[in-house]
Order: sequence, then structure tokens, then C-alpha cells
Amino acid sequence: MAIPFRHKKLTRSRCKIWLLLLVFLSGCARWNTPDPKPVVSFPKSRMAADAVSLEIGVAQLESDQAETFEEFWGLLDSQKLPLELRQLLDQNGLRAAVMASHSPSSLHQLVDPQPVDPAIMTKLEKQLDEKGLLPKKQRMVIHDRISNREGQAHPVATSPVHPSISWVIRNGDLQTVGLGESVRGVITITTFPNGDGSVRLIIRPQIHHGQSRQRVGVGSGAFLMHASQTVNSLDELKFEVTLRSGESLVLAPTKDIADLGHLFFGVPDQGVVETPDNKKSKRPVPTHRVLLARLVQTQMDDLFSDSNLGEKLTTAPRE
Repeated sequence: MAIPFRHKKLTRSRCKIWLLLLVFLSGCARWNTPDPKPVVSFPKSRMAADAVSLEIGVAQLESDQAETFEEFWGLLDSQKLPLELRQLLDQNGLRAAVMASHSPSSLHQLVDPQPVDPAIMTKLEKQLDEKGLLPKKQRMVIHDRISNREGQAHPVATSPVHPSISWVIRNGDLQTVGLGESVRGVITITTFPNGDGSVRLIIRPQIHHGQSRQRVGVGSGAFLMHASQTVNSLDELKFEVTLRSGESLVLAPTKDIADLGHLFFGVPDQGVVETPDNKKSKRPVPTHRVLLARLVQTQMDDLFSDSNLGEKLTTAPRE
């Protein structure tokens, strides 16, 4: 009977060994957990810390849009600019206002491409239109999205080139007269971000005229040669406005399109537009342009900027 007893004892030992192996293996299984899911990270913005994104547009309007433009202007907020400034701009044939982030529907009527009216199409245009080859007329002569650094000036050529034109700059009882050839109106926009997410824009009108000549400039610590026209900077008409995200500055000539309003936003005299039958055309003719500068994005927000950077931006020097 000893042999069976030994066999039974041996079986119990084996059972203990198997039990220990199962416990050990099950313990290892608890440690073999799958790798954790990777943490989702958003790509860092490529904009510089002091940069802001602006959408710049210059639209060419025509004679049949005068009423629509005045309705559009009536919906803008000119009260964000001081009364004295508005009077000075008006004295020189200019006007400025701020458009809210939700633009009026009339803006699309002004800047969207428009097909040519079949009633005033030429024979060639009718043939192209029948074949679907007649392109829509683009009103936006400039439409860019730029990234502007703090204190950086971005020039926007608002007018076509006037072959020859004279101008008068009025400031109260003072008048400054000028005359030039190959004249173009340019508006420079300089940006200074604020710590609260808004941006201060410095608007400075410039008159570029004359033949381009080689001039000496400074860049990256070295003297550089570049071709440019003579530039008259109209500091007496310089002004500033603060925009928040989505808001736009709108700059245009007064209703009569005279004085500097004609230089900066008018078009050169194109003479009488005639049809192939030598009759005066009813086709709308270009009258003036309008500048829109919309604040798209800024990196400067108190939620994301450190205290030193925010303090630096809120104390940006004024020009």
C-alpha cells in the first residue's frame, strides 16, 4: 500500500507546481498591457509671436454701383474714428469707417464677380458666352492675406497709375500743392498687437510719383540698392484705428471722388467708351476703388502670452 501512497503524494506535489505556474503566468499577464494611445497634439502656429494676419482687398467699383455703395457705407461705423480726423479726411476727399465682423450683404453685391449684361455685349462676347467661355468680370484687383510683424509697414497700392496729376493737401487753412507724373496712391498699414487680442493699425497715405531710380537703403545691417519712385508721405493725414478679430477698416473717397480721393481711389480719365457702331455705350464704366483691411488672426491674447510679452505689447511706442 506504500506505493499508492507515494504516488498520491507525488500527484499533490505536481498539482502545487502547476498551481504556482498558473498564478505566475496570470500575474505576468497583468503586466502585459497594450501601449497607451498617443497624446493628440495640435501643430504649432507658424506665425511669429508678434505677428497678425490681415486680409487686404481693393475692389474696383463701377458707375452702376454708386447707390449700392452709399447704402453699404451707411451700415458702417464711422464713430470709431475721432470727429476731427473724419473732418480732416473729408476736407481732402477721403473717408474711413469700421465694418463689423458680420459684413452687410451689400458688400457681396459690390465685390463679387459680375457677368457681362447680354444687352451690352459685343458680338465676340456673345459668341464666347454661348460657348460658356466668357469669364466673369473680377472686381477685386487686389486680394491678399498677409502676416504682419509688430511695427512692420505693409504698402497697398490703391490706385492705378495716373500719367499726370496734381494734388492739394488741406489741413485747416494750410494747403500744400503738388504735381507729378506716373503718380500712384499707396496706403501703408503698420500693425501693433495689443495684449487683449486687438490690433492697433497706423494708416499712412503716401504719394509715389516720378520715374523709378536706384536708391540706397539699409537692410540686415548692410547698404542695399533698390529701384523706387519718389515718395511723399502725408503725415498730416496719418491716423490710427483699433480692430478686433473679424473687424475691417474700410477706406474710400467721398461721394464726389475729388481731391486726394481721386488720386488714391479714382481712375484716370478713359475718355468716351464707344461700341463698334460708334455709339455711346451703356456699359458701366469704372469710377473708384475701395480698400478693405480685415483682422483675421492675432497671436497676442492674454490667455496665451506671458506677462512680459503682454506688457511689452501694451506699451508699444506710438508714432
